Amino acid sequence: MKMRFFPFLLFGLLLYGAPASSQDEGTIVKKERVSKGKSFYLIGGPSFRFGGNKSDYSGGLNLEAGYLVRLNRILTIGPSISFTKFSYDPAISDRFANPNAEGNNIYQQDDGPGLGYEVYVVHMKGGDLGFLTAGFNVKVDFIPSSEERRFNVYGIVKPYMLFLSRSEVTANVDLWYANNTDPLDDPKNWSGGGSFDYLTSSTAGLEDWAATSQFSAGMNLGVGAEYSLPSGFSLFVQGTLGMTLPVTYINTSEFPPYKMSGYYHPDYPFVKKGFTSMNISLGAAYRF
Repeated sequence: MKMRFFPFLLFGLLLYGAPASSQDEGTIVKKERVSKGKSFYLIGGPSFRFGGNKSDYSGGLNLEAGYLVRLNRILTIGPSISFTKFSYDPAISDRFANPNAEGNNIYQQDDGPGLGYEVYVVHMKGGDLGFLTAGFNVKVDFIPSSEERRFNVYGIVKPYMLFLSRSEVTANVDLWYANNTDPLDDPKNWSGGGSFDYLTSSTAGLEDWAATSQFSAGMNLGVGAEYSLPSGFSLFVQGTLGMTLPVTYINTSEFPPYKMSGYYHPDYPFVKKGFTSMNISLGAAYRF
């Protein structure tokens, strides 16, 4: 619950501090606008699942470009576009190979003959996510900007519109036979392992496995440190917490390890929830 309200609290503090600081600037604010008050920037770096995000995705890559206009010595605003990719990671799902995997790909038979002893192991491919965003940055300098100052620390808020794409999902299903069912014995002791099924978006009931896209929205909150060079260029490092409204992605940990309620479930392997990530980025900007 605390995590849910923290972004809104930080957003409010940033907006509250910016006007209060700008009121004290007087005529100096107007002079600062004229001197290199605009900038283009390019930033990029790794992205990671964060918080309660238990999706089956490894770290991704984030790239962003934007244009900023300084309003005063405290506040800078402007639009940006970004692209982030998260690749489906089979190792996160593969409890057959690793009993400590976060996700799951082992499903016991829970109907008909062979109850409990038949075990289905699902090996998926695809399902990669692409996040394309168009946002608006509100950047608040914690130290008032000046021509002489080289180093600064800032906070940033970026609400954005999101276009999410997801690649097609396919899966090979192997059939194994366990020796014990409650609990299941070690997969190393199972027999069988032959191919049982091949699943695609053409399989009846799996139309949602096709490549797809959807619109959503979200917000980034972060802090950064910037060093300005006399040439008009600046270098900066930035960490941001990214949060989206509900989107659809692979999360096998949400499904119980049984055939009918697991990989035969009509929603398998997808959930529709917010996607939370942490971005650590390096960037450069040119002021003019």
